[in-house]
Formats: sequence, structure tokens, C-alpha cells
Amino acid sequence: MSMEIDLLRLDRDVARAARALRAALGDLTRRGPAPPAEDQDGPSAAEARARLENPLDPFRRVSARTTYLELTGKTPGLGAELGLASPTAAAAPDPTGLAAPLADWVYTLTLERVVWPDRVRLAGAWHAASLTIDLPEPARVSPREARLRLLADPTDAGRQTFAEVLARGSGAVADAARILVERRHEAARLLAEEGLRAIEIPCDPPDAAIAAAEALLHRTEAMMERAPTWYGALGRAVGRDAASGWPARLSPRWIEELFRATKLTEGLAIDLGPLPRPLGAASFARALARFGAALARVSARGPFALAHAPFDLRRARRAALFGGLVADPVFCARALGLGRGRALDQARATARSLLLSLRLDAATVALVFRSGQDGGGHVLLRGARDRRDRFEEVTARALGAPIPGALAGVLPALDPGAAARLAGVLLAARDRRDLIERFDEDWFRNPRAAEALRDEDGAPRSPASRRANEADLEAGLGELARALASL
Repeated sequence: MSMEIDLLRLDRDVARAARALRAALGDLTRRGPAPPAEDQDGPSAAEARARLENPLDPFRRVSARTTYLELTGKTPGLGAELGLASPTAAAAPDPTGLAAPLADWVYTLTLERVVWPDRVRLAGAWHAASLTIDLPEPARVSPREARLRLLADPTDAGRQTFAEVLARGSGAVADAARILVERRHEAARLLAEEGLRAIEIPCDPPDAAIAAAEALLHRTEAMMERAPTWYGALGRAVGRDAASGWPARLSPRWIEELFRATKLTEGLAIDLGPLPRPLGAASFARALARFGAALARVSARGPFALAHAPFDLRRARRAALFGGLVADPVFCARALGLGRGRALDQARATARSLLLSLRLDAATVALVFRSGQDGGGHVLLRGARDRRDRFEEVTARALGAPIPGALAGVLPALDPGAAARLAGVLLAARDRRDLIERFDEDWFRNPRAAEALRDEDGAPRSPASRRANEADLEAGLGELARALASL
């Protein structure tokens, strides 16, 4: 590592770049890249043009291969033209401990800057009104709207209609998703191929996450309620049959009131962003998971790269811990005001719906990081027939019925964040058990538990705390299975 790098200044620039990227990705996902046809010259057109701009262009220093090579003690050398890097002399001492975590961030930001046009293309395909649907009369909808309506429709016939429309007309989304994956992996190969897997999978060794996904699918198979169709399974995952006690609207105020007495968020600015429409218990789980992730983000202290990771395990743990409250019978009784028997019934129904989503996350880990018995990497990098067959095989195992191969890359989103999410769920199962043992079953109402969580999230993070080991994942899976079996 060159002593000429001001690591603290670089850390501040990385923090600014990461915030800009997160905001831009959220906006692009929700609103798409193009203005409405009737407003090509109005304010929304200007906003849309801004969404097309690469949010990392102003941050070239922290999203460049040369910076990554400096941080890792490498130099372009004679093989630079071929994308090779040669080791230099031993890296200089780094008393700050910032160089390695900063290198992970620079690596990630460099890839995101390179593939931004591909993300814009994918968002455009999601938002384009490219599908024709006949409910109740012919209309044009986007794949994004069709996916939302598939999940929102309470009837199996309605879900079937949207499922068929998606499978028939989402080719542009599938193609854009495949191109994004291809471009990202090619950029990673040119940057430093060995770095990508270690960053995306916050586990030691990375293969432990793949083994945990396989073990979860095996251990929970008997607990799953099978549906005859994939869209029926997704309909159950929404959790409509666990509808008691929830507010009519999902708002930040409702979430704040749940924890106000504990002072969990006192002095913290928790930004939840737009919350999902309340379709069922799973919507409230998503909102509470977003709260847990935001809490971990704003509670973290110290230099940005030490407090946060590109694929942050602590954030995933907190998201899973709070998102899982909806399947806790004590939460259903105390927070939702349900009687004991009704609370247990609701928790049991919610757990069944969340289990389907968790199994789909485990399937995503298998499809992104190990797409076949011979390995082979991301399933979207494989040939068309192999891709289709493997996708249908893995999704059938997860849901009980295969998602059509035409939807590979469309539903579910085959994103690399699935490994951190899965590891977070398993570690959160142990966190929950620990909180219950220390603060009782209603830990979420206990000010001392809130203080403990904030202290833990604000403490300096060691390299080991940023990654899960095999024993952690195995113990977490055992605790998760025990909790599910107790319902």
C-alpha cells in the first residue's frame, strides 16, 4: 500500500460515494429511467435525465482500478493491457486498519460505476409498458406492475393471469439481467477476480454460505406447505392469512411507536424510505426488516469502511432480527393486541409464509454462487438450455413447483446480496435466542435490550465480526429450525 494515500480522506470519499450510489439505485428502481411521454420537457423529464447519469462519475478516485491496486499493494505492471496485476513489495504498515475494508469498497464501487449503464437498461426494461393484459379489458402494463399485481392479487386465477403474462413477455428484463451479470463478472475479472466472491459472501470460507443454503433447504423441507404452482406459492408467501392486528396503513410512525418506550431510536435519524404496500404479514416483515437495517446503519460508529461493508452482515442480521418479529407469538400478543391462542395461530401462519421467502433466498444463493453440481458460477452465465433447466430445478425444490425458465433473472432477482441476507437470518436466530435469555421473551419492549443492541452496533467491528464462520451458520440454522418447530 502506498503511503501517499490519505486513508481517512479516502474513507470520507467512499462514504459519500456509497450514499450517492444507494440513493441513485433506490430512485432508479422505484421510478425507472424515463419520464412520462406527456412530460418530455417538464420537471419529471429533468429528474429522469438525472437518473441516467452515473452517480459514481463524480467519485472516480474511489471507483477506479488504480486505487484498488494501490490499496492492495499491487501495481498494473507489464500485464496491465491484459488486466493483470503483479504484486509489489510488502504493503506498508496500516495502523488504521482501513486499507483492506477500503479496498473492498473501492472494488465494489468500481464495478458499480462500470455497470451503471446496464443497471439503467435493466430498470428501463422493468418499467416499460411492454405487456398486454386482458383484465378486465386489454391494457399495457410494465413487467414491474405485472409482478406487483401478481403478488397483490388475492385469487389464484388472478395470480395465474399475471404469472402467464410475465412468463410470456419478460424477455427484455431477462436479457438485461443476463447482460448485467455478464458485464459485472467481466469487470470483476479485469479488476481482480479473486476479490468478488469474498466481498459478496461475508462468510469464512465463502463456501460455508452455499452449504448453509443447501442445509436450510434440506432441514426445512418437511415444514413447508407445498403449493401446486409457483405463483400459488408466492401468493402464500405474502401472508394474507395472517391479517389480524395490523394497521390499515404501513407508516414509519407505526414502527416508531412500537419501540418508543425502549428509547431504541432516541437521537437517531431513521430513514426508512418508501414503505411497501401492506398486502399481508410479509409486507410488515419487510418494513420491520428495513427498520432493523436502517438502525444498524445509523448506529454504527467510526470510520465508514470499518463500520460498514458493501455486503454488510451486521445490517443483514438486524434486518432479519426485526423482520422476524412478525412470526413471534409474543410480539403478536403484546404489540398487536391479540389473545394468546390467536397470537400463536398468527405467528404460525406468518412463519409459514416467511419460510417460503427464506427458501427462495437459499435457492438464490445456489443459483448465484453455485449453479450446478459442477459449480459454474452464476446461473445466468450458463447456456440457455442449461440455465433454464437449472433454474427450474432449484426453484422447484424451494417452492414445490418450478418457476418457468423464461423468468430466470426476472423473479426472483438473482442478486449477490442473497448470501448476506441468508447468513443474516441464521445469525439473527441466535441473536433472538440470546436476547430472550438475557431480557425475556418481550425483549423488543425492554429498554435494557435496546441499549444492548445500540451498544453492540456502535462498537468497533473486528475483521472477524464482519464475517460468519461455519459453526456460526450451523448453530443459527439449528436455532431457526428449533424456533420453527416450536410453533
